[in-house]
Amino acid sequence: MVNTITFGGWYQRTTMHLSEVFQFLSEGTSKLDLDKDKLTELLKNMEIKKVERKNDYLEYIEAITKENIIINYYEDGLYILKIEEKDLEKDLEKDIKKLKEYFDTKYNPAINYLFSLGAPTPKILANIKDDHPIVIGEITSDIKMKKFNEKIYGKIYSDTNSKDIRVLKTNKYIIVLSSRPEKRELSDLIEMQIFFKEFKSQLHKYLNIHRAIWEEISKIKEQKFIEGDKISIQKAKLESYAKTVSLISNRINQMGSYAKTRSSLSKQLGVDQALISHFQYKYEDLFNSLEYIKEIWKMTSDYVNSAIQILRDIEGKTTSKNLRSIQLLASIGVITGILGYLNKEYFLPKISLNGFLYLVSLSAIAFLLDWFLSYRMKKKKYELMFIERSKDI
Repeated sequence: MVNTITFGGWYQRTTMHLSEVFQFLSEGTSKLDLDKDKLTELLKNMEIKKVERKNDYLEYIEAITKENIIINYYEDGLYILKIEEKDLEKDLEKDIKKLKEYFDTKYNPAINYLFSLGAPTPKILANIKDDHPIVIGEITSDIKMKKFNEKIYGKIYSDTNSKDIRVLKTNKYIIVLSSRPEKRELSDLIEMQIFFKEFKSQLHKYLNIHRAIWEEISKIKEQKFIEGDKISIQKAKLESYAKTVSLISNRINQMGSYAKTRSSLSKQLGVDQALISHFQYKYEDLFNSLEYIKEIWKMTSDYVNSAIQILRDIEGKTTSKNLRSIQLLASIGVITGILGYLNKEYFLPKISLNGFLYLVSLSAIAFLLDWFLSYRMKKKKYELMFIERSKDI
C-alpha cells in the first residue's frame, strides 16, 4: 500500500521558467541579474540531494531533498511537495507541518527570489495569504469500504467515485483513493485536484480584490463633492488602482490556455469514462467562472478609468482658474507699472521709508490676493458626476 501527503500550488509559468528553475536547482546559478552569493545560499538552504528534468505529457523537474521531500515543478507552473508514508494517520500532522515549514522557509523564498525581476506583484495581491491544498493519496484494494476518522480528516462534504477511483473532500483535505497499482496514475489525479483547487482559489481571490477596489471607488463616489486640494490625492489613489487592475487583468487573460492544456490531459487518464466526463464538466465550470471574472474585471477597469477621467476634468478646471488668478495678479502689476510710468512724480514716492513701505504694502496685497484665490480654489467643492452602475455583481 502506498500513501502520499502532497502540498501544492499553481502560478502561471512556461518552459522558459522551467529552464530557469532547473538551472538554479542543478547549478545554483541564473542567467538573470541576481546576486550569485544569495542564489548559492538559497540552494544550500533547500538541501537538494538529487534533481532531474523529465518528460511526460508536460515537462517537469523532480527534486528530492535530504529529508526525502519530493518536489515536482511543471512547465505550466504547477508545483507539488510530497512525502511518502507507510502509516498515514500516525505521522499525518507531523508530515504536514514538515511540508509547510519546508515550503515557507526553503522552497518559497528561493523561487520568489528567482522570479523577483520583471512585472511586480500588485501590493493588494501580495498581501493576501495563500491557503494551498493538501491532498492525501492512497493505493488501496477496496476504495469503497475505506473508512475515515472525522477527528483526523474532518467531515466529508463531497464523495466522487468510479470503479477504481474515489475522490473525497473535507474542509481540511482532499483524499484520492485508487485501487489501480500504478503510482503515476495516482499522482496524475492528485495533480489535477491541486490544479482545480488552485485555479478556483485564484479566481476567488481576484473576485475579492475586485470587490475591494470597487468599494474604494464607491467611497469616493459617495462623497458627491470633492475639495480642490483633495483632487490630486484621490486621483493618485485611483491611478494606483488602475495599475493593479491592468496587471491582474493580464494574469486573468492568461489563465484560460493553462486550463485548456490540463483539460486535454485529463482525457488521457486511464479511468472510467464516467469519471472523465465528470472531470470535463469540472473544467467547463472553471472556464465559465473565468469568463465571469474577466467580465467583472473589464467593468472594474472601465469604472476606475471613468473615475480618473472625472477627476482629471475637474483638475483641469482648477488649473484654468489658477491661471486666471495669476493673470489677474500680473494685470494688477502691469497697470501699477503703467500708472507709475505716466505719473512718476506723483504716483510713486521717492526712495525713502515711505517708498519702501509702499512697495511692501503692494507686495503684501498681491500675496494676500494670491493666497485668497488659491485657498478658494483648494477649498471649493466640485461635484462628482459618476455614471450609475449596479453593485450586484
